[in-house]
Amino acid sequence: MLLDVPLQVLPAHEFYGTGSFQSHRHDFYMLLWVTKGNGEHEVNFHSQQLRPGRVLFIQQGQVHRVIRQPQQGWMILFQAGLFRQFNSRYPAHEQHGLLDYLNRQPFVDLVKPVSMIFHQLLPILKAAAETNPHEAVIADYLSILLYHANQLFRPLHPFLVHPQQAEKIRQLKGLIERNFRTERTAPFYSEKLGMVTRKLNELTLRLTGKLVLELVNDRLLSEAESLLAGTSLTVKEITFELGFIDHSHFGAYFKRMKGMTASEFRRQQLAHPRA
Repeated sequence: MLLDVPLQVLPAHEFYGTGSFQSHRHDFYMLLWVTKGNGEHEVNFHSQQLRPGRVLFIQQGQVHRVIRQPQQGWMILFQAGLFRQFNSRYPAHEQHGLLDYLNRQPFVDLVKPVSMIFHQLLPILKAAAETNPHEAVIADYLSILLYHANQLFRPLHPFLVHPQQAEKIRQLKGLIERNFRTERTAPFYSEKLGMVTRKLNELTLRLTGKLVLELVNDRLLSEAESLLAGTSLTVKEITFELGFIDHSHFGAYFKRMKGMTASEFRRQQLAHPRA
């Protein structure tokens, strides 16, 4: 955040500097709405193509890098408290679609009715944030934008599934997001969801292609990569940040998952930024 306020609305061309073209870890959330020109940003080491009408969502803790900035657009920067308020109001959206932390294409293209909402509401949100930054109305305006943007998300591989099954997967992802640093066994999550572990694994395998433990490992590895590439924490500090017993356990885990050591991964990111 540029200021110690819950939310800011900024023209995209006023926000970034030379540091934006290097990998950096966000300590806030960001909606980037492109209104003119094409661009390219990198989010958690995956390239995202930008074009007019596209909205990109970057979550707190993710690694971000500007490769090419669009000519015009708006950035809505907001703190975690506002995002928690949105999730409490719309629990069905938590860790779903555009707002899924592990979504490799965290963007949507606005259709005309939603684009009109953005055009009309964004100036009001900007004025409200500048005059009364701690007013609850800011959370209302932001929630409207997040809600309508997420409603537009379409998965890369849509599947036919019962709504109750989709809801179980969403709940599981929310549980993983809140507990992956300390809870890494499938029985923990199946118990929380009131399911037999075998049944939950069958469901996640059918709907996501992965077992529960694999989903947990995906989130844990993503956090490890973000800390290595986007912070100056030592490997030892990251080890304890992620809840590993000691450095050797973390080192063995990371090498098994990535095929290289944590130090090698960090050096690779510093020496050869991804294009």
